[in-house]
Amino acid sequence: MDREREVAALRDAAAEAFAGGARLVMIEGPAGIGKSRLLTEARRIADEHGALGLTARGSQLEKEFGFGAARQLFEALLTDPEARGRLLSGAAASATAVFDLTSEPQAPGDHTFAALHGLYWLTTNAAAAGPLAIVVDDLQWCDTGSLRFLAYLARRLEGLPVLVVATLRTGEQYEDEALLAELQLDPATTAVRPGPLSLAGVGDLVRAELEGEAEDVFIAACHRTTSGNPLLLRQLLRALESSGVRPTAAHAGTVTAIGSRAVSSMVLIRLRRMPASGIAVARAIAVLGDGAGLPTIAALAQVDEPEAALAVAALARAEVVRHEYPIGFVHPLVRDAVYQDLPPGERQLQHERAARVLAGAAPEQIAAHLLQIPERGDPWVVEVLRAAADTAQRRGAPDGAATYLRRALAEPPEPRLRPAVLLALGQVETLRDGRAAIAHLREAYDDPWTDPATFAGVARMLIHTLIFAGPEGNAPAFARRASARLAAEFVDERMAMTALERIAAYMYSGEAYVAGDLDTEITGDGLGARMLAACRGWELLARGRQREEAIRLATFALENGSLLDGDPGLFWVIAGVVLEDTDVDAGTLWDDALAQGHTRGSLFTVLAAQLWMGWRDWQRGDLPEAVQHLVAANEQSLAWGGVPALGISYGEAFLIRVLVDQGRLADARAFVDANVHRPRVGDGIRLVNQAHAYLLMAEGRHAEALALLPAAPPAGNPQWFEERGLRAVALAGLGRTAEAVAAAEDDLAHMRAWGARRAVGRALRIAGEIAGDADRLREAVDLLAATTARLEHTRALFALGRVVDDPADRLREALKLAEECGALGLRAQIAAALIALGEDVPAEPPVQLTTGERRMLALAEGGADEREIAQALFLTPHTVRDALAAIRRKQAAG
Repeated sequence: MDREREVAALRDAAAEAFAGGARLVMIEGPAGIGKSRLLTEARRIADEHGALGLTARGSQLEKEFGFGAARQLFEALLTDPEARGRLLSGAAASATAVFDLTSEPQAPGDHTFAALHGLYWLTTNAAAAGPLAIVVDDLQWCDTGSLRFLAYLARRLEGLPVLVVATLRTGEQYEDEALLAELQLDPATTAVRPGPLSLAGVGDLVRAELEGEAEDVFIAACHRTTSGNPLLLRQLLRALESSGVRPTAAHAGTVTAIGSRAVSSMVLIRLRRMPASGIAVARAIAVLGDGAGLPTIAALAQVDEPEAALAVAALARAEVVRHEYPIGFVHPLVRDAVYQDLPPGERQLQHERAARVLAGAAPEQIAAHLLQIPERGDPWVVEVLRAAADTAQRRGAPDGAATYLRRALAEPPEPRLRPAVLLALGQVETLRDGRAAIAHLREAYDDPWTDPATFAGVARMLIHTLIFAGPEGNAPAFARRASARLAAEFVDERMAMTALERIAAYMYSGEAYVAGDLDTEITGDGLGARMLAACRGWELLARGRQREEAIRLATFALENGSLLDGDPGLFWVIAGVVLEDTDVDAGTLWDDALAQGHTRGSLFTVLAAQLWMGWRDWQRGDLPEAVQHLVAANEQSLAWGGVPALGISYGEAFLIRVLVDQGRLADARAFVDANVHRPRVGDGIRLVNQAHAYLLMAEGRHAEALALLPAAPPAGNPQWFEERGLRAVALAGLGRTAEAVAAAEDDLAHMRAWGARRAVGRALRIAGEIAGDADRLREAVDLLAATTARLEHTRALFALGRVVDDPADRLREALKLAEECGALGLRAQIAAALIALGEDVPAEPPVQLTTGERRMLALAEGGADEREIAQALFLTPHTVRDALAAIRRKQAAG
């Protein structure tokens, strides 16, 4: 009744969604306004379209269940083994842990991202057979993991025949306000906000529920008393009916008297008219939550099953519980009335009894009740909560795992178990809340019951967390103290701590000569040995020494994949950078890391892979691809959290440089101005200053650029510490040629000592360009032609073309390379030089495919369909469809 506008909105959204238009409908409003009834209408509309309907309902009791609502949505589809195999194939396989369908142990870490990615592909697979309707009631009480899934899905809905409809109770504060707001504000979201019933609507309902011709004064009293709230009105009419009140003007005062009791009083009055068994059963259902089975309800109510069945039937006739299965209240407000009627102490005891009644059920089901009971130091409670935390963590729900472990810690556990609980809690918190993790890991570190092996694990995890989330500069000193406390037999762990200490000192200082020479011997082939080898290789690179030894150490660090398996995104990055900066191709390292990050669900690993893939593509002159990776990495870095001043500075510095190299000076300037005030530390300060100076020089503001660069350049390898070469360019721009030449020659001498061809070629190009030295520029061109540094090779060709007598061939080659790199600013300069020679140069460059586009096209030409390509490249099918269409348009234009 009175819902024509809302139903029309649902019909429009369904038609658009099932045509691939991506719709998410949020039915929002206060309690009792009729949201669930509209949800039923949405299911009926979906049925008309032949859509497969998946339903779930949030529950206050199950708020900590890992992906509880997502499990409700899909579990029925996965009961058939054949369907399960099809639906969980491909990228959807990473969702198997959500449904407890894998017995394989998972490595410690954040599996949330893997779960979200798998659930998205499970949805995609389910929608492959036809339209799909995902319907969720009481979204505000869904668990955090399921809300994350719905937010993840909403951003990727386009192109799928999927309609998502959810109800959200407004006017209250909820734990996951940010996620709920993300869903509400998504561009694909349509808000449906049902209002109160009109006077005419109230009249229709009164006449439908009460016998006799309802009089206007009586209807007006019902409307005024309930403010048109459908739930309050139905409860009022039920109470009037049971009291035998006729819908006449004479009974308008009775309406007001009964209506003032609202839902809670009406429900409780109705219950008190029932026998004791009915009250006990209603309270048991309120404590257990919707969906409890009759035997469990009977056991908690302490009645036999036939008596419980009769009580449930009586409660259904009284419109307290639903008539249909599973057993549950007709509305959350009714459940609240029954539950809140229990005194707080009795409520806790009922939850304790419920936990015992449920012994043998899933740990999370029992833990939901254990979270509500008083602390007693009960070992069984600690055991169940730890098991529930393991289940939640395996499913990719670290928030729930942390809740269970905090409660286990408060129980408290036996002293001998306390360090293990602290370690597990700290490990979960490192994924979401670094500062809380530090506090709990520090407790485990200091606990006298911590055994040597646990201590080693705690110390390493604590140092790693301190680097990214602790007080600035604290990690190196702590690592030294922790290493000194390690038992003598923990040789590999001590090497790991030494590596963490030294790399933290570098990251926070940005200096090549951090703590003197590394004198710790690298022994064995454990994870710690490989971490230390990567660290030592980096220090040789940073200092510009022993290039072949740096290559050997980095190669050892990466061999057999154990470093990539055991390190979330620090030391395998370092080893890969060492190889790339010594003219050694790191092979598939970056792609393997990205795939592993998606598989494991580690956002930190994914953002690290994206960041350094962007850096690699920039170094190789694939500028459009570099931008895509760096933008993604920066967004993911902010989402991950930690210390933004530390991690994101690398991605932002690289992105500024790439935008300048593309010729997008206005975009680079806007980015710098928007982010220049972000706090920075150590190496991040230096890299961002380098990038800003690079932009200023491109803008012709050489004096400002020079002011950002240190007068005494760092003593390290100028391949990484580029200040000396940048100063030479800035000085040349200011006309201080003699100083510029001296700086460039000094830079070249250091680069020759290091010996990497890309580095020497760059230094030769800068020195030759400043001095107008054709011989140096020819040497640069020859050296760079044998490397992957296409953009630097382009610059050298252009510089040589400007100082030789026969420049045309050089400039044509440079033009082609600039177009391939996507360096449009440089391309414009080269084109102008060719036009000045009388050459005919098109105003616009020919269409070029990026590396990613070429890879996508190769997969398509190899027979892969959109879904297979999307799974291989971690994209959505719709993105692949649009990208392939754009590629074909490019090819047709070219």
